[in-house]
Amino acid sequence: MPRFPISESECNKIIALPKRIRENISWVKKDNKSWVTCKVPVEGDFKGQLELIMTVNVEEPSKFSFTLLLNGAHRIYGLDVGGSHSNKCSDQQKWHGETHKHPWTDVCPSGHAYTPTEITGTTLQEVFMQFCNECNMDFRGHFSPAPTQPQLLGI
Repeated sequence: MPRFPISESECNKIIALPKRIRENISWVKKDNKSWVTCKVPVEGDFKGQLELIMTVNVEEPSKFSFTLLLNGAHRIYGLDVGGSHSNKCSDQQKWHGETHKHPWTDVCPSGHAYTPTEITGTTLQEVFMQFCNECNMDFRGHFSPAPTQPQLLGI
């Protein structure tokens, strides 16, 4: 089995450390105009560069995801709301338009997922704040709601 540049225990330590997001949440259209994204740096006492990347489907705003990306390459933790996929290298569990989390594991780096029970928010901002709290991130910026499809079209 190949050695990955970071281990599950190292990822867990990064998640457990206090972190800060100082930048505002502002959205940019992706090439696929159904989606908008936001990328903000995450500060903390750890090695490497950590970013929070958020994506929202503007046609179906109940579909969105949050990803903690280390060094521009390794998703060490993620949350998909309304997402669909299956675990390919672990238990073959499947999600169809359902909420699931992606922790980094040594067995299935960034690919294993499970269904969380603690995500209770009903809006993008509520779920964002729950994700920040879970990942020990102090959000100090301004949260702008994701644009809707008519806003993107200038209607």
